[in-house]
Amino acid sequence: MNIWLYRIRILLVAVPPIISIVNIDAGSYALYTTFVLLALLLIKGASSYPKAAQLLLLAELFGFAWFSYTYGGVLFLLLFSTLIAIFRSRPAPMMCLLWAAIGLASLLSSLHGRDNEIIFAVAVLWITTAAILYASNEFEEKRHQIEDLYEALAASHAELDAARRRMQDYASQVEHNAQIEERNRIAKDIHDDLGHRLIRVKMMSEAALHLFDADASRAKGTLTQIRDQLQDSMELMRRTVRRLAADGEKDARRYALDRLVEESAEALGIAVSFRVTGNPRPLYPSMELILFKNAQEAITNAVRHGKATSVNVDLHFLETSVALTIANNGSLPSGPIEAGLGMKGMRERIALIGGLLEWQNADRFSVTTTLPLLGG
Repeated sequence: MNIWLYRIRILLVAVPPIISIVNIDAGSYALYTTFVLLALLLIKGASSYPKAAQLLLLAELFGFAWFSYTYGGVLFLLLFSTLIAIFRSRPAPMMCLLWAAIGLASLLSSLHGRDNEIIFAVAVLWITTAAILYASNEFEEKRHQIEDLYEALAASHAELDAARRRMQDYASQVEHNAQIEERNRIAKDIHDDLGHRLIRVKMMSEAALHLFDADASRAKGTLTQIRDQLQDSMELMRRTVRRLAADGEKDARRYALDRLVEESAEALGIAVSFRVTGNPRPLYPSMELILFKNAQEAITNAVRHGKATSVNVDLHFLETSVALTIANNGSLPSGPIEAGLGMKGMRERIALIGGLLEWQNADRFSVTTTLPLLGG
């Protein structure tokens, strides 16, 4: 019970008997004092024995009503202390109404013989006090609910903040791994393509040196081929350097799909279109990276395995997910599709965030990457 209401309850038991003692005969002081002490003891028992609180409160109502009826004065105020105790125990609404009715009946019986104006005023005071205590209980209940909701909201905010930090750490880790993967891919391209070209140029240069004295025209033709090979190697080197050294806005948009489309069309010499549908919204860096890497792998496979000359990149935002579809006009696989290293890498990337990888082999071969959106 609230400490202030408890103090008011004690005052309502102690003060009315003191005020009403002027109406008591001197010979009845001892008995009157005994009843007052019993009333205080009854209050103490109601707070000390919660299991018997209902029975003790009922005894209070009847006992205080008899005490007020017997000795008069303002002893009817004792019943208001019991009313406070009843409502501070937070009974159900129907029990509140029942207790208020029982208390009002006890109060009216204790006022038997008083003027009707006094009885009416005390009855109105009783009903008003009961309504105020009930409203106070409801207000306190709402306050507790708001505090619980605030604590739950604070806990959810902490969990969301922790999830955001984990997502940022994961995005940094994924980007770091992607950089390592990209370096390995570039190193492989340099070794497999540029390295072989340079070896071929070296061998052709040695052949040209031997042909200068024997056949000058063939040596000149060989030098022309060496020049062409060096030109191709320089173009390959430029593309590799552009992939390695991104600066400014390009570095900030390293994994932008429109940039991938532009670079793929330029580097591979094919037509690549890009379209965004649905309700676009910002994506986490890790999701941008997954879409970028999967699109890059799908475009490369379309040219390498399907000899495609046209690729369509469609990014579709749904309510709870985003889907990236790469379709090409290349030759369709003749048999069942077996997932190679590229497809396995795509699956592994999207599996980290619960995505889905699908492909269709209909009129055009297409690969679709679907990622769930947070909050969907």
